[in-house]
Amino acid sequence: MNIPELNKTYNVFDDGKVRESRRYEVIIEEIIPFSEIDKETLLFWKEEVKECYWLYREDTDFFIKTTENEIFVRTKNDGWFSMGFLNSGRLDIDGSLTSSIE
Repeated sequence: MNIPELNKTYNVFDDGKVRESRRYEVIIEEIIPFSEIDKETLLFWKEEVKECYWLYREDTDFFIKTTENEIFVRTKNDGWFSMGFLNSGRLDIDGSLTSSIE
């Protein structure tokens, strides 16, 4: 299972576009199991799944929170993408996205 590690820095690609100019870093602050997520985040996630049905899975096992106040959830291809309009991006857990542009 591809789950990021706490307190580790990962690259993220803004809007999922894998380019150097779109790369930024996040630090994983919390990994919250689905069963323990707060009601506000759960409602936000449900709305995002409805609006972006092509991107997000209809279930997620964890909510990944960063020190930059982003929340990542599972995508249909078992990747991670942050929710929301601003700072939405694709999380590069294994470094494969980063290595594809180097």
